[in-house]
Order: sequence, then structure tokens, then C-alpha cells
Amino acid sequence: MSTKGTKIKIIINLLLVTTILAIIYYLINQSFADIFKELLSTSVQVLLAMFFFGTLYQVVEGRSIKEIAKPFSDSFSTSDGFWTSCYIAFYRIVSFGTGTLISEIYFYNKKGMKFSQGAGVTALHMIMYKLAVITYAVIGLIVQFSLFYEKAPNMIWFIIAGIILTALIILFLVTISVSLNLQVFFVKISNRLFKSDRLRGWVDTCNTQIYSLRETVQTIIKDRTALVRIYCWNLLKLLCWYVMPYLFLVENHPTLDFLLTFSFISFAVVLSGVLPTPAGIGSFEFVYLLLFRPVVGTVDAVSSLLLYRFGSFILPFIYGFFYVIAERRNILRQEINEVKAEKKRAKGKI
Repeated sequence: MSTKGTKIKIIINLLLVTTILAIIYYLINQSFADIFKELLSTSVQVLLAMFFFGTLYQVVEGRSIKEIAKPFSDSFSTSDGFWTSCYIAFYRIVSFGTGTLISEIYFYNKKGMKFSQGAGVTALHMIMYKLAVITYAVIGLIVQFSLFYEKAPNMIWFIIAGIILTALIILFLVTISVSLNLQVFFVKISNRLFKSDRLRGWVDTCNTQIYSLRETVQTIIKDRTALVRIYCWNLLKLLCWYVMPYLFLVENHPTLDFLLTFSFISFAVVLSGVLPTPAGIGSFEFVYLLLFRPVVGTVDAVSSLLLYRFGSFILPFIYGFFYVIAERRNILRQEINEVKAEKKRAKGKI
């Protein structure tokens, strides 16, 4: 590449880093301000528990991702899975939810996978996560059914609806990932609608990608024991998140029932995943406060929510921030070295 082209890349990367830092500054001053204030008023023991379980979630998530990615990259490690999760968390916040899936597929591509393979890993990653979410929500509903039936019977139907909608999302993801009939249907409809060579070429490209995605997912799900392991890792990682509200609240509410808080957080997660709000922003908070406020009061419910949001949302974002900054720094250093090398070669020719 010419020196001019490399310089343009350097400028683009610097602009990207500046934009990211500007967004982070905005988020810290707006969305994150209350959370950081809450951290300052929290006991050291609770903070340590939050950091421990928040980090442990990412480690277990890394192991889960490794199990999914293993058929396509033998060198993909638990550490790579850990940074995948943090990388996704970073771009989820910076892009306000719009770049979540793209960032995950792109990360896998950087690790040597094809885009279709990355899409397959991403699809199965989402499917197994939602299966684990449903599992805990169903268990929670069974355990707390009598309480809801007595105190808030209408809530039962909302939870069941959330479970059913999540199950339908899983069914849809599985169908588009493995169904040959759906692919054939796509080709037939496309052939009827698009007649120009340019559009037919685009359809052929999409069809190839869908076929590759189907092959990728089928490659992963052939190993049934691997699916069981991935499912168990997802159950374990959610356990790390679901114990946190109890740890935050038990200090001021010693008689608080652990199973109650565990069930409530499982309901909040399953319902926030299907409520129609942009990128899930606001839906989780609404359900969380709706469930916890009658039990522990508004002040403690909001306090525990802010701490939970830090452990599950901001902490992986911080890890991802350091990864992205280190990555950008290495890219910029490499591009600057290319410019220097090009200048040396130009001087040698003179």
C-alpha cells in the first residue's frame, strides 16, 4: 500500500478512537453517572462479590464460546472466548445495541473463521443462552407459582408469555440456521421477484452465505455431547449473574429468600428479552423494579439494580474497552511503522 493510503488509514483509526472516547465520555456523564455514585456508597465486601461474579461470568462465557467455536478453530481458547464476550459488551454499549451481532461475527473472523462460520457460532451462542434463560425462568415460575397466584396472578401470564416468545425466537433461529426447505423457499421467491443479472448475483451470494451458515450450524450440532456441555456452561454463567441481587440485598434484608430473588432476576431477564424496546434498553430496569420494589422497597431495589447493571453490563464493557484500545494501538503502531518503512525505501531510491 502507498504511503498516502497508509496515512489515510491512520487518520481513520485516530478518528475512530476519538469517536469511541467521545461516546464513552458521554455515557459516563449521562447513563453511567448514577451507577458510579452507587459504587462509592457500597461496602467493600459487596463490591468484591460483584467484581468476582461479574468476572466469573465472563470466564464461564469464554469457555462456552470456546466449545461452540472449537470445530472451526482448534487454537480458539477460553481466553479468546473471554475477550469475545468483552468485545461484544463494549460494542453493544458504544453502538447503543446496533453493533452487537456484527461485532461478534467480526471478532470470529479476526480469529480466522469465515463470516458464515462466525454467523453460525453467533447463532448457536444466542440459542444456547436463551435456552438457559428459559430453563431458569421455568424453574423460578414453578418455585414461586403459589406466591404469584396469591399476590399477583396476572403476572403469571406475563411470565408465561415471555417464556413462550423466547421459545419462538429460539425456534426461528434454529429454523433459519438448519432448514434446507427454508433455503429452497428463499431461492424460489427470489427467482420470481428478481430478474436483473445484478440482483440475481446478489441473491446467489446471499444463498451461498445461507447455505454456508446451515452447514456451519449442522457441523456444530452433530456432536450431541458438545451441545450438552455448552448448555451446562450457559446455565453456570447465568448462575453467576443471578446470585448477585441476593448478595446486594441480603445485607439490609437478612430474612430475604434466596430463591425469591433468584426467580425474580430470571423473570426480569426473560421478559426484558421480548419486551419491544430499542436494544432492550429500559425493559430490564422496568421489570426488575416492578418485581423487587414491593419486597425490599424503592431505595434498595434501585440500589441493587445499579450494582447489578455494573456487574453484568459495565464491567465487561470496561474489559472490552482495554482490549479495543490495545488493539487500536497495535494497528496504529503497525501503520506508522509502514509509513516509516515506505519513507526509508523512498530515500534509498533517491
